[in-house]
Amino acid sequence: MIIVLRSSLRSLLRRRALTLVQLAGVACGVAAVVGMVLASNTALSSFGRAVRFLQGKASHSLTQPVGPMDESVLVEIMADPGVAAFGPLLDRQLGLPGGTPVRVLGLDPFLDDAMRPDLVFSADLSGGQNGDFIDFLLEPDTVILERRLAGDLGVEPGDNLVTDGGTFRVLGTFTHPAAEPLILMDIAHAQELFDARGEIDRVDLILTRPAAFSSLWSARGYRVTTQGDRQAVFEDMLRAFRLNIEALSLLALLVGVFLVYNTAMFSVVSRRKSAGILRSLGATRGEIVTAVTAEIILLGLLGGTAGGCLGFALAHLLTGIVGDTISRLYFFLRPLPPEWSWYILAAGAALGLLASLLGGAFPLLQLTREDPVAALRGRVPEISQERYARWAAALGLGLTVASAGVLSGSASILAGYAGAFGVILGLSFMSGMLLIVLAPPWKRALRAVAGPVGSLAAGNVRRSLGRTAVAVAAFGIALSLLVGLGSMIGSFRKTLIWWMDGQIRAEYYIQAPTGGRLPPELLGDLSRVKGVGGVDPYRNATLPYRGSIIRVAAIDPAVLGRFAKFDWYEGDDSAWDDVRKGGIVVSESFYRRFGLGAGSEVSLAGTGGETPLTIAAVFYDYTTEHGLVMMSRDLFIDLFRDRSIDTLAVFFEPGSVSRAAAEERVRDVVHRAGLILTDRAGFRDRILSIFDATFTITQSMRALAVIVAFFGITGALLTLFMERRREFGIYRALGLTGPEVAFMTLLEGLGMGFAGFVLSAVAGTIITLILIRVINVQSFNWTIFYHFDIVPYLTAAVIAVSAGVGAALYPMIRVIRTYPRLQIREE
Repeated sequence: MIIVLRSSLRSLLRRRALTLVQLAGVACGVAAVVGMVLASNTALSSFGRAVRFLQGKASHSLTQPVGPMDESVLVEIMADPGVAAFGPLLDRQLGLPGGTPVRVLGLDPFLDDAMRPDLVFSADLSGGQNGDFIDFLLEPDTVILERRLAGDLGVEPGDNLVTDGGTFRVLGTFTHPAAEPLILMDIAHAQELFDARGEIDRVDLILTRPAAFSSLWSARGYRVTTQGDRQAVFEDMLRAFRLNIEALSLLALLVGVFLVYNTAMFSVVSRRKSAGILRSLGATRGEIVTAVTAEIILLGLLGGTAGGCLGFALAHLLTGIVGDTISRLYFFLRPLPPEWSWYILAAGAALGLLASLLGGAFPLLQLTREDPVAALRGRVPEISQERYARWAAALGLGLTVASAGVLSGSASILAGYAGAFGVILGLSFMSGMLLIVLAPPWKRALRAVAGPVGSLAAGNVRRSLGRTAVAVAAFGIALSLLVGLGSMIGSFRKTLIWWMDGQIRAEYYIQAPTGGRLPPELLGDLSRVKGVGGVDPYRNATLPYRGSIIRVAAIDPAVLGRFAKFDWYEGDDSAWDDVRKGGIVVSESFYRRFGLGAGSEVSLAGTGGETPLTIAAVFYDYTTEHGLVMMSRDLFIDLFRDRSIDTLAVFFEPGSVSRAAAEERVRDVVHRAGLILTDRAGFRDRILSIFDATFTITQSMRALAVIVAFFGITGALLTLFMERRREFGIYRALGLTGPEVAFMTLLEGLGMGFAGFVLSAVAGTIITLILIRVINVQSFNWTIFYHFDIVPYLTAAVIAVSAGVGAALYPMIRVIRTYPRLQIREE
């Protein structure tokens, strides 16, 4: 057994090029999974640490359902014997130079010390603890910064910090274990800065009698939540986002499995003769299979370990991208870089081993059936490869049909992904049959271009289906991800533009600087400007609903009904009349998530308790996957006692002769108020820039999958070169020159690249429809309309040709260098 094992492992060194290709393919596939999972876990764990750090020792929080509450509640809380400690907070944002938002906490350092002793009193203050602490209490322009934020900004204690809310003197820094960008201010100064005199956003509490406290304050319309409840809600927000990232990374590993299969098949084919010799010398079939299995396992472990290291390096890049995406879509987050752990190597090695065992299972099965007498003759013609291809195609068709059935009946995102993986795997099994179907026209085309050399190239690709079909499957599936994801993103972008054409129709959008508020009197001032047809006061707030969260928006139904053009999933424009009378309209994502459509009742928790509201219609919306409820501003104020305005949308009277004067008057009012004015084009561009940035990580995964598949084609061509040395001798005897044989190798690479493109075009279109019709609906609860886009297909075609040529370069060099020495051997 030792001799057989030693002989098998020595072969790894003899075929170094193919060994390196296999290791690289497994490493890239594993790196994609490790990098993505580690990045998403790091981002989410950073969020968890930030939540735990800021909650400190607090057990509960008191808030209003929407908006701030009057600080007079502190008097009652102070008198409650069930409250062991409490700390009021004003939680807002400021804009740094460049527009980056940063969180600002206004707190009472004396009350807050019982809750968060690691903040103010542990800060590293510059000019003497007592003096700087007194300045923090008395000087309105003093702040304390999170240490990493200070380092990023190049600010030290004693320096000035410039923000869109003014310039502040930095008294010192504090350490945040999650490195969340954070600015601390005394709560009284924060109330002045944000024009929130007498207001607080929440009160953190340490309760000794939580049940009694919750019962008392909930009956008065307030929300009492545990810190665990708050973190669970935010984690639920990210559930679909995280699952989509990890599923995408597994597709790259699936491509890696095909690559392992390809090289494992070569391990079996290239060793047929040596296996026959070992059998004739007394080695058993089991010993040979065990030796090859050990080789496959070794390559899987080494490739997986290397992939774990690459994945850790990749996670450093992706963590920032994931954090930026979460910040744009959900809440501001700046995660720390991932920390090294030996578990990363163990996970990589385990994934590499799994991929190797899956990829090597069928080649090992073939080895167990090998006839030792036939193996001694050298390379055995694989006359059964077309039969295997047809059986694989039949199996793939059955798997595709079964998976399509799972997709059509699935209500779970996990079932949806399982069905999608089944369809992709089933399509990949049809690659051999695709090569058989394409062989005749491809042979005629190549014969017209290159004569007999072209015919030989086309025939070689078909005769070696055991290698070429797998390489084409790996490459085709990788390209199909590029086509599918590219088409889905393109369709989503065009759907978003269609949606904006209906809902983003105001000429101007007015907003306050980061963290500020629009003065309520501005609504009346703008509405009275001659030539202004209407002003919509938009307010968007988060509200708990059925154990999760939704968004609730206040609007003016008369203005939107006249100027906007909503596209309705259920209902029509007459719904605005119902909204004026106290009804609501909800987004498609709300309808799909909770199963409540037109005519249903929704009970929302306001300051006066639960209020039942009737849904008048369901509209298409792409602002949040958690569900959006729109109601009139009057009803919103009645329910939540919140008069805040986030955005004012200004519509002008069509054809008004005073349009130019009205625009000038609006700009003047906004400028004097120190607010931000954005025209329609600029507002739409901002939305599209956020949309494009959220798919940065998808682009990274598409590139990784193509790289892994490139190794697959390279490995297949190397396999064919090493396997056909005797055939090359025959070609030489027939008069073919080295360059002609090299050209034949190039045509083989192009042939496999072309077949991969055909497979990717079919599979990519199917993947697009799955992503649009199933995965996005289950993940984000909204409809994306399919729009055909030629660009992803052209990109795939260019990559297919480039990869075919690039993968053929090294085998061509080997052919040119080795060809003169190749002879026909009679053995």
